[in-house]
Amino acid sequence: MPSGSEHSSRSARDAVASLRRVGASPEPPTGGRPLVVTADDDLLDDLVRLCAALDREPTVAHDVGAARRWWVRAPVVVAGTDLLEALADAALPRRPGVVAAGRLQAGERTWSTALALGAERVLRLPEDTDDLSDLLATGIEGTGEPGPVVAVLGASGGVGSSTMATALAAVAARDEPVALVDADPLGGGIDLLLGEEDRPGPRWPDLADTQGRLSATALRDVLPRASRLGVLSWDRGPLRQPAPGALDSVLDAARRSHGLVVVDLPRTGPGDEALEHATAVVVVVRADVRGVAAATRLLPGLLERACEPRLVVRRPAGTATDPRLVAETLGLAAVAVVRDDPGLRRAVDEGIGPLARSPRLRRAARDVLDSLDLRVSR
Repeated sequence: MPSGSEHSSRSARDAVASLRRVGASPEPPTGGRPLVVTADDDLLDDLVRLCAALDREPTVAHDVGAARRWWVRAPVVVAGTDLLEALADAALPRRPGVVAAGRLQAGERTWSTALALGAERVLRLPEDTDDLSDLLATGIEGTGEPGPVVAVLGASGGVGSSTMATALAAVAARDEPVALVDADPLGGGIDLLLGEEDRPGPRWPDLADTQGRLSATALRDVLPRASRLGVLSWDRGPLRQPAPGALDSVLDAARRSHGLVVVDLPRTGPGDEALEHATAVVVVVRADVRGVAAATRLLPGLLERACEPRLVVRRPAGTATDPRLVAETLGLAAVAVVRDDPGLRRAVDEGIGPLARSPRLRRAARDVLDSLDLRVSR
């Protein structure tokens, strides 16, 4: 079976490059590109790089005459402090989404001129780079409600939490754009569960160095995708842990570009970072003594986060433990019971995904989603 890194290295590099492209076009379309107005080449370089990180080529205007053409049409305007007075004197239409930026500390005259122009903020680079990046992203991508995040983890190993995460994402993707994020570097790659290991696109090693605000649109466009389901998986190459903050950046961008994000968590490791984003947590527990004991150790930490987990009980073949007793012991309601299904493993081994031959898993996933009462709107 080909590995994700073998089959997709070229396409992954191309895809990731689209997240980091740098450049500007003299003849942009009417919408989508921020307008940058400055004659300061050093400031322009900084602003173009910021736009490129959001996968946008800015419209660049070096004077008031060029800026006037795009002033109203651009989603957001960054006015260099070097041209603030000229812009304020030009009697341009008042509009929202104007930000002034420069490389020097703004004095009183700069502030008053920015106010006359209608600028909402006056920022200094590089100190205010993060603030400007957020303002650009909001202007470009809008302020819609980010999608909820459902984190899925097993109370013990081999309980089928990755299968449940995959099922939740696949069922939800029939109605909404969904991102399935594999946060378990030792899980073997969740793309294998879906039978999507040959689909081109980036895997985690390609995004391991991601820092700061990531373009939501670009992430949505480059992820390996089957219809409405986008997948960010680990590959089968040498393990390369993401840099601190990379998972935060990816989840933030995924929320802004998908109706739902499902995260497959390991029991230890980067799970804490992902849990900070979680709207809901689903815990899969095996219906036996050791499974319940493991859940008893896991649940207090989750409850400390003010997040009451949803319980899915995995009932192995031949067990006599009543799922209701498991739920009662743990003090949580079981929203679904999943029984062993021999067809599941065969379906995964054949590369057709876990839902193809398991209507019971499909029903369980729907029960879990219904219990979460998620409101998605993308």
